[in-house]
Order: sequence, then C-alpha cells, then structure tokens
Amino acid sequence: MNQIRVALSKLPPGATIKLLRKVFSLPAPAARLILDDITKPLKSHKSWIHKVPWNGEWSGCWIGEDVKKLDKETLLKRINDCDIVLFNVHGKKKKKKKAKNLCQKIGKSTMFMESWISWIKVLKQSYGMEAIMMSVDYRLAPEFKYPGPVEDIVRAYENLTKTLNIDATKIVVTGDSAGAALILEMLFITHDPSMFEIVTDEVDGGASSGPTLSELPRPAGAVFSSPLVTDETTSNSWKQNVKHDYISQYTAKIIKKDYFEPLGPNSPPDTNQVLGIAKLETGFRTFLPEKVLMFVGNKEVLRDDALDLAMKAERDGIEWETVIEDCVHDWFCVREVVKDKKLLVKADAMFADFCYRAVRHIRHKSISSISVRGALGQVLYENGRGTNSTSEFSVMRKSNEGLAMVLEEEDEESSYQSNYSDSDDDTDQESVARTASFGKKNFSTHTANTVATEKT
Repeated sequence: MNQIRVALSKLPPGATIKLLRKVFSLPAPAARLILDDITKPLKSHKSWIHKVPWNGEWSGCWIGEDVKKLDKETLLKRINDCDIVLFNVHGKKKKKKKAKNLCQKIGKSTMFMESWISWIKVLKQSYGMEAIMMSVDYRLAPEFKYPGPVEDIVRAYENLTKTLNIDATKIVVTGDSAGAALILEMLFITHDPSMFEIVTDEVDGGASSGPTLSELPRPAGAVFSSPLVTDETTSNSWKQNVKHDYISQYTAKIIKKDYFEPLGPNSPPDTNQVLGIAKLETGFRTFLPEKVLMFVGNKEVLRDDALDLAMKAERDGIEWETVIEDCVHDWFCVREVVKDKKLLVKADAMFADFCYRAVRHIRHKSISSISVRGALGQVLYENGRGTNSTSEFSVMRKSNEGLAMVLEEEDEESSYQSNYSDSDDDTDQESVARTASFGKKNFSTHTANTVATEKT
C-alpha cells in the first residue's frame, strides 16, 4: 500500500484533487483502505507522537518534538512549561468500538503530521515559543451519531483545562473541516452547560445522560481550516465550485446521513442541529474566543457559508481574520492539493503570527489604507510594516468584505471562467503574507446590502 502514497506524492495537485474526488466516491471499505494508508505517519514523524489510549476522558496523542518516549511525569512538565498548547480536532473519520478498544477506520489524530509539525517548528523558529499539540480522537459515524463526537471533544478539553489545569490563556484551539464544526460546538456548549443535556449511550433500550458538564474557560484563540458550518448545500460556492473541489454533493449527503439519526414525522425542525451555529445572527462574543483565524479556499464548496459565519461573528465584535487562497477544500492541512509550496510557507507564518498575538494578547495594527479589486480582490495596505502588493487570489481581510466581493464577482461569469480555468493549475501564483484590522468597526452599508440582496 505504500506504493499508493509514493505515487500520490509525485502527482501534480490537479491530479491529486481528481484522485481524492474518486476515492471519496468509492464504497466505504475501499475508501478506508486507501485513505488510511495515505494519512499514515511517516517514519520521520514517529518521534513527534506520544500516543494516549482511551483513559476514561480522552484518546489521541500529544504531538511535539521528541515526545514519543517521555514518561508521564516528564510529559506533564513539558506540557506545563510550553508557551502554547494547540488543542486540535481533525476532520472526518469513521471508527468502530470493540470492547475497550477503538478501532480507527478513516483518519486519525496523526493524519496531518507534516502540517502540524510545520506549525510547531515555525512558532519556535520565528518567535522562540515552545508549542505542543493535544490531538484528539473521537467517535464518529455511522456507528456513533450526534452528540457522541461532540461529547468526546468537550471531555478532552475539560481534561486539558481542569484535570491538567492548563491555563486557557495559552491554549489555541484548531480544527479543520468537520473538526472545526466540533470545535465550534464545544465552545458553544461549554460557555453555558446548563442549557444542554448530552445523551450518550443507550441503557436497556433507553437513553442516559453523561456526567454533568461544567463551564470551561475560553481559549486565547481559534484557528479554523475550511470549517464545515452548515449541512445546507445551496450557496453560490456549492454551485460554482463542485467542478473544482474534491468535496461533492454525494459526500455531503453521506455525512448528513451518517452523523444524524433520521427525523421522525413529528420531530421539531431544530432536532440534531449540530451545525445550527450557522443560523445564529448574533451572540458570538458569548462563546467564541476574542481572536479567530480562518483559512478557506476560493475553489471550495464550503467557501460562502464559512465567510458568511465569519462576517456575522466579526459584526458581533470578534477579531476574525480570514485568509483566502485560490485552492480547494482544507488546503491548509491537505498540502498535496497546493502547487505553489511558497504559499504554504507564508500560510504557516500567518498561523504562527496569529498564535503569538493570541497568547500575548496583542491586537492587530490598524490599516491606514486599503483597496480591493479583482475576482476576490487585491489588497494593498500600509500598517507600519511597509506596503505589500498581493497576488490576485491571496488575501487576508475583513470577512464581510470577502463575502461581498465573492458574491459580486460571481455575477460576472466571463471573468469567473477566465480566472478559474484549468490552466490555473499550471500557473505559479506568488502570495505575500498580509495583516488586517479587526474588532469593533463601522461596517459598510453597501456591503451589508449586497450580502442581503444575494441571499434573497
């Protein structure tokens, strides 16, 4: 099976995307076999992984330099002494529970080792900050329906902040795709646990509740990569980007079927709404950390829904920073789909800069001048660091601007086709790290009206 992985590493991004699209359309056994091999850690990754079997609170692994053989006492000292703890929840996977063991099927807490090791290294090299990652495994569909996966993430975060007593001001939560959805749900539930009763197992044909949840401290920041924020597939990016992305309507249908129990004829409309956060219009400051960074692909189907959520959170006072690149779903973690690797180097630099500012409680510098143009916009700014010109599709800016520009430009089909043709795969596009100013702002009436018009 290693031959598949070697072959994949040699494929150009366009071919990798087509392969992933094909794999996700295969029957589950074949898809599991291939994807499990593709995401298996390399030999060079092994020293970075300290596995944690199920201990009644969480399972997964600690990821850090030379952590594999650390004894419990030394590991705990390492965790307490580090500058940043990354609490990580990876994307979709499937598991079966057999006796006391968890047999993983697709995806693991080690599935993006190359990306995660890069984040840790950049934090140390650029800021002299020691970081370690708590990467969490969780029960997933179809064997375990909602809210089982959410409970696993809540318990793991509770272990980190209560049992291990790690100061939340040095925690940055990270999640990609469905993992980002679980992070959002965990933050929402733990800001006021009295609102929720998580039902976990069936006992003698009936449902039982798990231990009472406690309010947990919010982390210093959150980083989302291509977050799954709604089960709806009707946005413009779903219509426009299915031809580019490896996530399809079929994939979305399977996820919805696997995660949620089928609704009865008299079920309330909000039953099983694990992705109901996307329907909120306000209240984000009550459960989100003050600082959020999001990476999203211009060619992914989830783009518009993610930008819509970001716009509403930012309007509510969240310092939300959005990085958009001309890529497909989860490009920040699935690095094989990105051709220009310099783009990833700069994205890692933005990630490290965000984490540094989050744990040091540093606000973004204000933008003194900004102009937007192009299919997604070209941002030019001056903020005391000099003026930077950007590539056509690489942008970091206020999320409401991002969504408005996307919606406006998608009406210009001829421009869209020229910018997103297959020939783009053969064109190197250089991007430059950008910063933006977030927080309480005066929002453009024109932008708000544009978004509202498009949605109606």
